[in-house]
Amino acid sequence: MNAIRKIGNLFSLFRQAFGEYAWSIALMAALNFLSGLLEGIGVTAIIPLFSFIGGATKANDTISLAIAELFRFLHLPYTAKFLLFFMVALFLSKAVFLFFSQQITAKIMADFEERTRSMLLRITFAARWPFLSSQKVGHLDQMLTTEVVASSSILYYLSGAALVSANLIIYSILVLNISTIIALLAFISGACIFFVFLPLLTKTKIVSIDMVRENKRLAHFANEHTIGAKTIKAMHLENQTLERGVTLLSLMRGLYLKTAFLRNISASLLHLASVFFVIGLFAFLYKTSAFEFASFAVVVYALNKVITNVQYAQNHAHTISSQIPYLQSVLSYRKEAETAAERDAGVLPFAFGKELLFRDVDFTYQRGEPALSSILLSIKKGEMVGLIGPSGSGKTTIVDLLLRLIEPEKGEIVLDGTPISHVRLKDWRARVGYMSQDVFLLNDTIENNIRFYSASVTKSDIENAAHAANILAFIQSLPDGFKTMVGERGVFLSVGQRQRIALSRVLARKPDVLILDEATSSLDTESETLIHESIERLHGEVTLIVIAHRLSTIMNADKVFVLEKGKIVEEGKPGVLLKQEDSRFAKFYKQQS
Repeated sequence: MNAIRKIGNLFSLFRQAFGEYAWSIALMAALNFLSGLLEGIGVTAIIPLFSFIGGATKANDTISLAIAELFRFLHLPYTAKFLLFFMVALFLSKAVFLFFSQQITAKIMADFEERTRSMLLRITFAARWPFLSSQKVGHLDQMLTTEVVASSSILYYLSGAALVSANLIIYSILVLNISTIIALLAFISGACIFFVFLPLLTKTKIVSIDMVRENKRLAHFANEHTIGAKTIKAMHLENQTLERGVTLLSLMRGLYLKTAFLRNISASLLHLASVFFVIGLFAFLYKTSAFEFASFAVVVYALNKVITNVQYAQNHAHTISSQIPYLQSVLSYRKEAETAAERDAGVLPFAFGKELLFRDVDFTYQRGEPALSSILLSIKKGEMVGLIGPSGSGKTTIVDLLLRLIEPEKGEIVLDGTPISHVRLKDWRARVGYMSQDVFLLNDTIENNIRFYSASVTKSDIENAAHAANILAFIQSLPDGFKTMVGERGVFLSVGQRQRIALSRVLARKPDVLILDEATSSLDTESETLIHESIERLHGEVTLIVIAHRLSTIMNADKVFVLEKGKIVEEGKPGVLLKQEDSRFAKFYKQQS
């Protein structure tokens, strides 16, 4: 019952992964089966051919008689010459069927890989932010490359399984046609071998599950430490980092050797068993009076093909068993990402004329710590608002709520009296700009980094945005101007230049609301001054929400909200709060001074 359940689960898995290719797989299997059938009939024709060549008694086995009957039906001379032509035609037909089967297999595999990768990218980008933020660096990369390729290879081996099955059936019939006893012995031996080697398949799958896990760990290690390469070199930790990487590689080497051992030991033992079986068979038949060289040669060839195909079946089974964990990983991720899909119930367009209001908003993360509690916060159109507070006070959570990356647990955020959840998400994010302290740049030109996939952004928009961000003069001073490559993560630029290009990117989209998340926290004085000038020019034209570490960034804000432990503990104009010596804002200012 356990074996039946496992087979049922396996078919369910394949149906889930490859169900849309059912007809193509059926055609592929049919062509492979026909290919094996034609080969088997062609080989069987050797028996009557030997009879013609040796002048011996005509073969009277069932298949040979059927071939003779076919010749009579087609009104063809039953001679050695025409029999040879018949065999050539069979093997040529087999080659044609096999070619088309392989082409269909290649097409299915290519389509599966393209569709699966597209699906994985689509559901990843469509997932909610909490799900995305929980994913480890390198895991998606590993899935798009190694795991999808391993999954598609199952199709190749399933295609081979149809050919192997056809060959096993045809050559088994061939042996049965010549000798029932030999066929029975071969069947019993094959069944015994199958059940003896069955535990090796289970072991192969277990080792492969470990391989999937370690492949992801290695991908995460490589991506994580490539990003942190500067820190590693600066701290002279190359050897320690390498040691950890070598440990992972050594573990993967061990798992690979285990998989290879399990596959090779079964192949070697099967080959050894087949040799002993053929030798014993020859010794048995040679002593009998019914021994015929032609029949025995065909039997040996057929048995060899049976054993070879059993070996192929074993190899296919081991390979499929080793690839199943990769397919399960892909399907598991698909299920998780689809469950975490971002929902948009909004139907209204974005329209900001008066006020953006947090009304008694609470939010708690999964770890159970309240991030925000009873937040009441009003932002008028065109205002510049500052958010300050120690780390963990709730500033970033407010930003994530404004970007609609997360949703309030209690209370609501309203825009001109309308809950923002009623506004179309696409419209909302098109009108609310965001600049993070962690600048993300493509390894591309400055122009493409400012345009950033937005076809509606014109060259004029890019230049105007660069001017507003105080970076236009610098770009124009470069030999290639806007066509200058910025390098991986903007490595060819200074931190301040990267920040201003990132600001240009947001401004090119002409947002109504601009959120600046500690945009000047890691800048030098000159770069900070340039960013301040950009912010001042935007003041009044765009509603600005600024998370500030340096209070100088928000001294000209219309009002400031001070947060502590998820609550607003103080609000007011910076100048007024600064005059109140016991205010938290004044204390922050003195600490920085």
